[in-house]
Amino acid sequence: MSANDQVSVRGHKDYQREVERLEFTKEYIRTVLDISKENKELVVENMKQSFAELNSRDSSTSYTDLLANANYLELAESELKRLESVIGKPYFSRIDFTSNSTNTEEVLYIGKVSLFDRVTQQPIIVDWRSPIANVYYDGRLGEVSYEAYGETQTGYLSLKRQYEIAGGLLKEIRDIDLTTHDELLQKSLSGKADNRLTEIVATIQNEQNEVIRASLTHPIIVQGAAGSGKTTIALHRISYFLYSFGYRFPPEKLMILAPNRLFIDYISAVLPELGVNKINQTTYIDFMKSCLGKIKLFSPNSKLMKLLEGNGAKNSVQWISSFKGSLEFKEIIHRYINELEKNLAPKEDFVVEKSVLLKGIKLKKLFLKEYTYLPIYKRMEKIKNLLEDDLKKKKSMMLSNLNKKYDEALDKVLYNTKMNPEKRKQIVVSLMDRKEERKKTVEQESKAAVKKYLNSFVMKDIFTLYKELMTSPESLKKYSSTLTDQECKLLSKYCQRIFERGAYELEDLAPIFLMKAKLEGIDDQYKMRSIFIDEAQDYSYFQFAALKEGFETDLFTIVGDLAQGIHSYRGLNSWTPVMKEIFPNANYQTLQKSYRTTVEIMNLANEILKLMDQELPRVEPVIRHGQKPLFKTINPTNLEQVRHQLEQDISSLKKEELHSIAIIGRTDRECQKIDQLFENSDLPIQLLEEKQEMKKGHIVILPSYLSKGLEFDAVLIVCLEEPYSKADLDIKLLYVSMTRPMHRLYLYGNDPADFLLNSTDSSYYVR
Repeated sequence: MSANDQVSVRGHKDYQREVERLEFTKEYIRTVLDISKENKELVVENMKQSFAELNSRDSSTSYTDLLANANYLELAESELKRLESVIGKPYFSRIDFTSNSTNTEEVLYIGKVSLFDRVTQQPIIVDWRSPIANVYYDGRLGEVSYEAYGETQTGYLSLKRQYEIAGGLLKEIRDIDLTTHDELLQKSLSGKADNRLTEIVATIQNEQNEVIRASLTHPIIVQGAAGSGKTTIALHRISYFLYSFGYRFPPEKLMILAPNRLFIDYISAVLPELGVNKINQTTYIDFMKSCLGKIKLFSPNSKLMKLLEGNGAKNSVQWISSFKGSLEFKEIIHRYINELEKNLAPKEDFVVEKSVLLKGIKLKKLFLKEYTYLPIYKRMEKIKNLLEDDLKKKKSMMLSNLNKKYDEALDKVLYNTKMNPEKRKQIVVSLMDRKEERKKTVEQESKAAVKKYLNSFVMKDIFTLYKELMTSPESLKKYSSTLTDQECKLLSKYCQRIFERGAYELEDLAPIFLMKAKLEGIDDQYKMRSIFIDEAQDYSYFQFAALKEGFETDLFTIVGDLAQGIHSYRGLNSWTPVMKEIFPNANYQTLQKSYRTTVEIMNLANEILKLMDQELPRVEPVIRHGQKPLFKTINPTNLEQVRHQLEQDISSLKKEELHSIAIIGRTDRECQKIDQLFENSDLPIQLLEEKQEMKKGHIVILPSYLSKGLEFDAVLIVCLEEPYSKADLDIKLLYVSMTRPMHRLYLYGNDPADFLLNSTDSSYYVR
């Protein structure tokens, strides 16, 4: 902190009182931690005692005590860790609020955790997720209101104060209105990429806050521009969700679906700070592999590379991918499943030794109506259990009836005095033999009756069924309402080739998952109750629909940007069908302000976006100025010169303390060539692959598609052999790459046309 800053903060009229409040808060946290540590040691001793008692006697009370202590310890440890993590910065703002109902002014300090005075129960720190904290994010000075537990609370906000606290020291105080709030945001945005993600709570903007706190009982779809904070908003919405509904939704039943493992590593630092450390973090592919069992998959990016290379089969590959991702294809799968269900429904009577135990018509009704809450194959389990129970109950009755029937017949014969004795003897022997034979038959048939009845029902596994459908043009035609004969043949032939190679495509996962849900059921450990999808523009309509039906919930938070839809060949090019046909009760919000990059960089990115055929809204950069993007001419045949230029520029950037630097190539192949440039370089270089973690302090080389969702202090986009074309896919990849930097963007190529700059206003960049 400079001398001027010291004068500024010390000159504030409440400086001394705020310092004393900060010291009080830190001391209170230390006291709570010390007491909790003592309590923890006591709990551990109690647990040891419980273990000793369990070893000596079987006591349910002792077992209950043990569980209670274990749960307390787990809760205490998680709370202790959060308190320990904030002791150096216990809060970031203050509001002075007078409620109209009490007419009493409350001075509330807002932070990442809540802390109450254990004697008075007055809040020392208010959690940012609490209802009243909404006044800080949304309310201006004066009359304000907020929602709390279904009721609207009103009052007067007389002060909004922002603090900069670091290492337990008060660095800065701001009494904020709209202008000074912008100053705080500017300071945050001018920071470095490696710590921005963890500091967003203090600078959440009004439109971002609306998304975070939007109805948690409805799905929400967010169309957010590059740099609008989609990822951080999604993470904070998870935290808000657990704060509001944690008692009903354990974290294990919430899931983030991230675009790749690299992205999960990128967000992992912020989750514990938000109190979200048990939530499932995975990718769509990894989740599907776990849920569906062993399934070999072609690299999902291999198709993207084929489309970028533009081979002859491009149009058919795009059509097939788009169709597999469509809601029309979902209807084909539904019709197929419905027929499988009808064919599997029991029709025959359940008979044991000539006796009808259960009518086929009743079993069919149970299967098709009464048991529809179960997956189809599990209904057969239910039918099996019903048959076994019914047989068990009726078997003794059948034997009793047989005994009664033959005993009555024997009585008639034995007491028939007019019958010839020899003939009577023969009839008696015959009746007794038949009685024993039929009783034996009942015993024998009973052992195998259920199995024999169920053997007529063929339940193939989902993979076999899917292959049978997709490789049969006749079946595709049968279940489709729109496909032509030629399209059915094209689709089945394509799938045949794919399956012969022993693997599936990403687009096959949604239909297989839906079939598993409807036929076998999703195992409980994979049955999520609330799902958060980032980079959702790369999903298909079928993927959204299959996840909703498979999980049997519509509690989805879906964030994405159609302008970055590099996998739009899967079919998604508008949010309208998602809202109308999949999530009809969804809230929809747009975030067009970009907080990541400078006005100058965003202006050029917007110019590139305008080259697309698709009409997309222009991004509004938050007013933060910097250098214009630089185009630097290189000779790709002189690799030594290219390497020298890059090393020189990287060195200059590092001197400006821009440490997070990425070199982006169009494809993996281009990145490998860039990596070869630095073979003998002293710079710490990492050629990044999807499942790798970024090494700290390294300059990363990564392909354009993998950079999506990430941000860096500076980005160098390099074109050695692969210029960007005016195809929508190339435009999107270039746009994604251009919107990754916070402060600097350099472009290296043989000609500005390599980056489509010849089609833009030259005033937006410097040569």
